[in-house]
Amino acid sequence: MQARPRPRKFRLGPFAGGAPDLRSRYCRQEGTGVATVRTRRQRLGQHFLRDAATARAVAAALAAAPPRVLEIGPGRGALTGPLLERFGRVRAVEVDAALAAGLAARLGAPPGLEVRHADALADDLEALAEGGPWQVAANLPYSVGTAIVRRLLPRRDLFPRLVVMVQLEVAQRMVAPPGGGNRGLMTLATEAWGRAEILFTVPPGRFAPPPKVNSAVVRIELRPDPAPAAAIERALALASAAFAQRRKKLANGLAALATPAAIAAACAAAGVDAGARPQELAWEAWLALARALPDRGGAAAAAGGPG
Repeated sequence: MQARPRPRKFRLGPFAGGAPDLRSRYCRQEGTGVATVRTRRQRLGQHFLRDAATARAVAAALAAAPPRVLEIGPGRGALTGPLLERFGRVRAVEVDAALAAGLAARLGAPPGLEVRHADALADDLEALAEGGPWQVAANLPYSVGTAIVRRLLPRRDLFPRLVVMVQLEVAQRMVAPPGGGNRGLMTLATEAWGRAEILFTVPPGRFAPPPKVNSAVVRIELRPDPAPAAAIERALALASAAFAQRRKKLANGLAALATPAAIAAACAAAGVDAGARPQELAWEAWLALARALPDRGGAAAAAGGPG
């Protein structure tokens, strides 16, 4: 049998019509002879929104104030335009250099638009939010959407409201009630810092290229009075240990962190059933456990409100 030739990589020249090269300028020619191009955003699982009605609905989900929006991942500007129709200032943060360079011209260089080539997952949030606070609107890449949201959640001082498009499964985890099968650490982190609601779902056909799953738009109002950060971190650490064995009872899931007697005493003090599964607990119960159960250094977490 003749060996199948290895795919060849080659560098693309300028695109037809004078369009700028994409940041990732390599394409792979498969055995079918079809050439494909993968930008950094595509490698992250990005699907460009192409439906104008969906973009307008996302823009309408924001409040009137603060009167400025930080858009994460504007891509080709499908959402940027409707945002500019509602707000005098839009700061678009785009990780792809070529897309960032061409966005303003693509939209006709509107005066209220500022484009920054930056990474919302890695770059300094204080710098990105300069002149804020800002509302956030975003069509987030599937592979990093959860990480970006979790990075923004503790920063109500910079971003009091988030309206984000994510994979439907992620959205369902954000709002899963106690006892729900999707309830987990993403749920608790969202509840710790904010209040989330799913506004509507978005089918694959409204994106290019279309994903294989549905998306959803979620609005998160960040809490003005969350529990102290130390209490939240401690509660999430306890939950992380328990959710690693989510089918086990709480007493067994936390066994690596304390003695059975200490766990039983903490559950009693917190009013929590030691026989419950971790997904059955409300966020307030995790905070109560964090206050009641000493950490490995012997100190209980800082006291905090219910969050």
